[in-house]
Amino acid sequence: MFSDQLSRETIVSALSTALLGRRVDYLPTTASTMDDARKAALDNAPEGALVVADEQTAGRGRFQRTWVSPAGANLLFSLVLRPESEASSQLSMMASLALANVLRRLVPDASQVTIKWPNDVRVGGKKIGGILIESSLAQEGADGFSIIGMGVNVNFDPGEYPEIRDIATSLRQELGQPVPRAELLADIMAELEWLYLGIRSGGSVRDEWAGLLDTLGHHIRVASGDALYEGYAEGVDDDGSLLLRKADGSTQTLSAGEVTLHL
Repeated sequence: MFSDQLSRETIVSALSTALLGRRVDYLPTTASTMDDARKAALDNAPEGALVVADEQTAGRGRFQRTWVSPAGANLLFSLVLRPESEASSQLSMMASLALANVLRRLVPDASQVTIKWPNDVRVGGKKIGGILIESSLAQEGADGFSIIGMGVNVNFDPGEYPEIRDIATSLRQELGQPVPRAELLADIMAELEWLYLGIRSGGSVRDEWAGLLDTLGHHIRVASGDALYEGYAEGVDDDGSLLLRKADGSTQTLSAGEVTLHL
């Protein structure tokens, strides 16, 4: 019988990274790894501190949406980084690209792995992973930091949840077999570290990330705050903002939003 019990020991033994995961906190159950990582960062946890949970009772995605994840099935983690300001704008691109690159090495047809702008990772048009970035400027007694939160559907069946069965998938569903979560986490962390060190050295992930965007080249609607924009997804700029060509020929630059196809 397949056993996939996470623990601090199994996570640490699987990691091959030097910077990311230099401190690992494992929690069988928590409200939110993002909140736990934020507390750790405010206590001056080192860059690369990693918080992993087997279950979240109040996990959240973008726009404060609930992230559906039964206990013992998926990857739920948050990572503390302390990037220079030049690198901060690339974190969202970096995180979704790292996950996409790992999945492209696992699924039978790599071309099915895409990124929905700005940072949802999909397989065959269905969501398999989500990214949340939160940042804080330096304040008294604590350095500035950014937190990358990631949820990856690994060994659960979205079909058991009517609200997501038509829009979500998992690695087990795509591969037809369960996946060891500690090994998958180690692969994601290794890819993140490779990309992050490149960014810190002055590199950019923008072109590679943009090459996986399935949003570009479509007529779309984008909800951003209280505003709704409509137009042609023409491209992205250096920090990953979407360049939307509107009907009047003008270009709207959007740094975040919820995209839907407009057919």
